[in-house]
Amino acid sequence: MRFKPLLIIILLSSSLLFVLLFKEFLDLTKKSDDKIYSNYKFDAIIVLTGGSNRINKGFDLLVKNYSKKMFISGVNPIVSKSDIRKIVTKNNENEKDSLFDCCIFLGKEAKNTKSNAEEVINWMKKNNLKSAILVTTDIHLPRSILEFQNNTNHIRIVTWPVESKNINFLNILQEFLRFSFVRIKYLTL
Repeated sequence: MRFKPLLIIILLSSSLLFVLLFKEFLDLTKKSDDKIYSNYKFDAIIVLTGGSNRINKGFDLLVKNYSKKMFISGVNPIVSKSDIRKIVTKNNENEKDSLFDCCIFLGKEAKNTKSNAEEVINWMKKNNLKSAILVTTDIHLPRSILEFQNNTNHIRIVTWPVESKNINFLNILQEFLRFSFVRIKYLTL
């Protein structure tokens, strides 16, 4: 008979944890407000690879002068700056094209979100940078934030979510489960 109350407590606790994690996940996917960040200059714009929309948004922020540097983390080792240039400069726009020479840096070591955070933090420390806009897709943002928050405490990171395309329930569920695993991992360490 004691088993039943214990089972109820476990189910209620698990349900509460699920609800709290899901609320945090949803809160972290919210859109950034252009007006909030427009008056502040950041040391860097950080883009986590995973789609051309992310790179385009990061480059757009660079063009709009939110920062003077853009770092793209997790770039495939065979991809060059000229490959990325083709993604964002469709019409050989000289102004945009010149930004590649001075202002765009590629990180080719990261293989996952945790190593993205490590790669970015190392690059920022090496260049004495203290603030950044983190650009990634909206559903990937919560997990990315956790990795950055738990790997540094000296860098100010603000987020710029890019709307996910062709998203379905299974994608959201998978990302939520990854987020939950990382969140619980950092809570228990």
